[in-house]
Amino acid sequence: MLQDLDDPDWILRADVGRSLSALPGLGLRFDALVKPPQLPALLRLAERHPHLGIVIDHGGKPPIAAGGWEPWARLVAALARCPRVECKLSGLVTEAGPDWTTATLGRYVDHLLACFGPGRLLWGSDWPVVDLGGGYRRWVGATAALLSGLPDADRAAILGGNACRFYGLR
Repeated sequence: MLQDLDDPDWILRADVGRSLSALPGLGLRFDALVKPPQLPALLRLAERHPHLGIVIDHGGKPPIAAGGWEPWARLVAALARCPRVECKLSGLVTEAGPDWTTATLGRYVDHLLACFGPGRLLWGSDWPVVDLGGGYRRWVGATAALLSGLPDADRAAILGGNACRFYGLR
């Protein structure tokens, strides 16, 4: 939960780096719960630890409710260029505010798809927190609509296959 730390570069400390270096050998991945201010440090982390599997939770928490785009979009694109970094398509509805629509989320989901492709996006429910943003069923419906233009195999990968692969469940 880096998002709540005062120091956006905390993850770059040497003692933390030693711990993170051990994760690949243990078959573990790093889930990064970050907001846009922590994305530059996460990028440096990914460059320092090229063998560490990293997943950005909640799409990096873009400022959807405020209509914000940069620097989030640029930083997510830079992280996507790191081959061991993946991204969770989750938590967006709580970042979008109470009046969100599928159209509100579309620009952000399209950007994540363009950056990570369907092979490195992992769907997440964000339950029970999703209940603060309209509920699980509403998010599932929005997800279906947002991914409806993809081939069945790509939707299946995002909705479960990628998570199984990333976390070593198959």
